[in-house]
Amino acid sequence: MFKIVDRFVLKTFLPLFAMSFSVCWFIVVMQFLWRYVDELVGKGLGVFVLCKIIFYAAMSFIPMSLPLGILLASLMTFGNLGERLELLALKASGIPLYRIMRPLFLLIGVMSVLLFQFQNDWMIQAQVRMWTLVLSAKYAAPEMEITEGVFYTGIPGYSLYAQHRDPSGRMEQLMVYDMSRGYLNPRIIRADSGRLVMDKSKTFLVLKLYNGQSYENLRAQSYNTSEEPIPYMLPRFTYSETFIAHNTNINYQDEKQLGGLYISKNLSQLNYSIDSTARLLDSARAVITDGIDRDLLSTHYQSFAYGITDTATFIKQREELTALTQRIQEAKPHEKANGDSLLILSSATDSLRVIQAAVSTLERTKNQASFAKDEDDNSFYYFRTYSQEWHRKFTASVACLIFFLIGAPLGAIVRRGGIGMPVIVSIFFFVVYYTIESFGDNMLRSETIPVWLGMWLSNLVLLPVGLFLTYKSNQDSSSLNAEAYVMLFRKLFGYRGVRNVEYQEVSIEEVDYKQATLDLGTLLEQTETLRTSPLFQSPIIRVWSNGSDQAKLRDLSTALDDLVESLRHSTSRLLVSKLKDLPLLPKHFSPLLPEQSKYGWIMSFMLPYSVPMTLYFSRLRKHLLADLETTKRTLLALQEEVVAIQKGTWEKENQSDETNPIYANQLQPNLS
Repeated sequence: MFKIVDRFVLKTFLPLFAMSFSVCWFIVVMQFLWRYVDELVGKGLGVFVLCKIIFYAAMSFIPMSLPLGILLASLMTFGNLGERLELLALKASGIPLYRIMRPLFLLIGVMSVLLFQFQNDWMIQAQVRMWTLVLSAKYAAPEMEITEGVFYTGIPGYSLYAQHRDPSGRMEQLMVYDMSRGYLNPRIIRADSGRLVMDKSKTFLVLKLYNGQSYENLRAQSYNTSEEPIPYMLPRFTYSETFIAHNTNINYQDEKQLGGLYISKNLSQLNYSIDSTARLLDSARAVITDGIDRDLLSTHYQSFAYGITDTATFIKQREELTALTQRIQEAKPHEKANGDSLLILSSATDSLRVIQAAVSTLERTKNQASFAKDEDDNSFYYFRTYSQEWHRKFTASVACLIFFLIGAPLGAIVRRGGIGMPVIVSIFFFVVYYTIESFGDNMLRSETIPVWLGMWLSNLVLLPVGLFLTYKSNQDSSSLNAEAYVMLFRKLFGYRGVRNVEYQEVSIEEVDYKQATLDLGTLLEQTETLRTSPLFQSPIIRVWSNGSDQAKLRDLSTALDDLVESLRHSTSRLLVSKLKDLPLLPKHFSPLLPEQSKYGWIMSFMLPYSVPMTLYFSRLRKHLLADLETTKRTLLALQEEVVAIQKGTWEKENQSDETNPIYANQLQPNLS
């Protein structure tokens, strides 16, 4: 039974999911259209046919856009809940984060099951129909397929080449090979320019040529071994038209022609195809390996009287071949000269004959191995393709759950609603996911890793990330606080923020301005001493040996904090506001700089480490010098203000004494 919290979370998530999924789906479909726009536009396709192609393409790209939509929607949902402090209110009421995520996890689990069913059934029909329409439209208007500098053979019996082609369809420097009467009787045409246009009946193509010359035999050849010369003619023309019978109406391809491809198979059909190709692959590799080994052994024994299946003889011949090779390598020069070696031949003629026979055998074996490799690559291609498609029906469904485990905790951590931050994070993880997936595909193509590992590699990499983020967000761990890392990097680069001092309307204790004057004078001396110390004035390369001056920086920082704490109770608004101008000085120059000079000198000679650290110290010292200058100016301003307050307090006390009646009677002369 769904409770109020479940209904609230689902009500927040579903509109965002509908919006994010629609946007991601639209982007993926538009990418398909941009890729195939040249093959679809200008082919005489009706609006209804184009809409069918777009619809089937949209159905085919649901598995790609659904995980991204879930990631973006979960980020936005929990980001909005965190930004509006609703997530904090739910946690404060005792509801943990995993309980808040539970209804969405169940919903996305149902989506994953439906996505698997969609991929295994409905998407197959959509893909088959989409590619049938695309392939049918591809050959509907061949004049649109001609590319500059490439021979076009899409018209049966003709081969066209155009060096340049205008967007309007005008071609320049044309070469036409007319093979409609056979390859032995070609007609070759060269023209300065021309066009290939469609007849109104859409049953002919008209090749219009300008300023050219043709070559044609006057007598047909029956075979190409005749030595008798054949007469030919080379007529020139200013304008020529050639009608080519070619039906340019859209002839829809039969959907059964794509039945053997992986896109038209469901899970059970893929299992059958994988088993068939695996058996064929294993048997072919076993037979080819034994055949090549037999040929290599027969080269040494000059005959092969035993069958391949005779394992004992095969092993014995292997051992004899190994022993013979070792004996030849260990033979001494005088043994070879005396003819003791088994490979010493009686004459140079015999040696040449044996070498030629060996070279011929090796060439034959090499060609046989090359042919076998091509056959093996072809068989493995089908096995890999079927296996990839089998695993892909599961990986997309599991990716939906993994992306939710990443998006929901990140939204709770970032606590940023809207579109900006969620879109950036979603694109980052989406790019990482498909980059790892592409890497796995490339690895399994070369048989470096198994097919299952290549297909599940991206899920296996991102699943621990999602589990880690979910665990840490449920524990409210500070290690995932983004603001803490931002402050850390700011401190590393010298930014420490501003001092926050608030004016108090009611002051309990009175400020000792006399002591404050003495403290300000002491702080000015400490600031000047530190500013002129070797740590800040010596060459930057010697900063490693002046780490002991960090104690002065620590003392000054502590004294400034004490001064602010004592003066923040002042009734003067101007004085309290000037305290905000005092920089926040660190307790030490850098934790990476040792305070003892001998250790600093040792670290300065570690060149791979000391060079970038010296540059970092230079930047840090520049910021600290600027802070010390600001500290000096602020202390002087505070000193003037404290003196003015002291003077004003003294005058006020004197005025109050003069107006006191007792004090006034004492000042009057005793007239009696």
